[in-house]
Amino acid sequence: MSRIHRALEKAREKRKEHKLTTGSASPLEKIIYTDSHVVPVCHTQLEKNRVVSRSSNDPRSQLFRTLRTTILKQMRAHNWRSIGITSPSPEEGKSLIASNLAAAIAMEVNYTALLVDMDLRHPGVTDYFAIEPELGLGDYLKGEAEIGDLLVNPGVERLLLLPGRGSLENSSELISSPRMVALFNEVSQRYKSRIVVYDMPAILPRDDVLAALNRVDCFLMVIEEGRDSEVDIRKAIQSMHNANIIGTVINKSQTVESGYMPSVA
Repeated sequence: MSRIHRALEKAREKRKEHKLTTGSASPLEKIIYTDSHVVPVCHTQLEKNRVVSRSSNDPRSQLFRTLRTTILKQMRAHNWRSIGITSPSPEEGKSLIASNLAAAIAMEVNYTALLVDMDLRHPGVTDYFAIEPELGLGDYLKGEAEIGDLLVNPGVERLLLLPGRGSLENSSELISSPRMVALFNEVSQRYKSRIVVYDMPAILPRDDVLAALNRVDCFLMVIEEGRDSEVDIRKAIQSMHNANIIGTVINKSQTVESGYMPSVA
């Protein structure tokens, strides 16, 4: 075997070893998750749970793909790698929007997506993906697990979940803790192709989101039509005046058949 052939063979082996070890791959290669738990979820179950952005049959899927494309365009322009999804008040649909957005981003061959459930008191992402994690973000923050122990692939290629589990009362203090700062740095810097989607708590009830403002590149505001007063919406936006709010999603809208009306400015 010539030196050129030996060099090519060695390069191929190194790429193979790297892919199997980290779960990373070039855009056209199938990712093999060796360090993350793989919990296959039926796509029919995802659609039943309203995670429809990957569906070829649900008309709502195109809205989420359009939202994804618009958001990624802005994020590329500013070299942003992470986005937080929040709302003025609880139960406005932010977790559903975050789940669909992350699944849609994972369809882009140039990106992988990591969906982090940061609602430490009321985690809900796992409900949409129909999984029951053995460990969650709270276990990491309490020093009882490491990041790699938490990651789950829900059978959707290019998508990882970092789930929540249980309820933690001292949530804002934990978000400001050194371990959370280390997590912010690790998940956003490990892979250049990764977009991190944080499902954040609501803004008005507590200060969790404010504790993370300097750690998340940009934010998307989810507002349920007719739920919040104009005063509450203004208060929520003003409390995040130092953050990059790139747009809003009007959820449960009566003006569009799908119930979603994305608006990214």
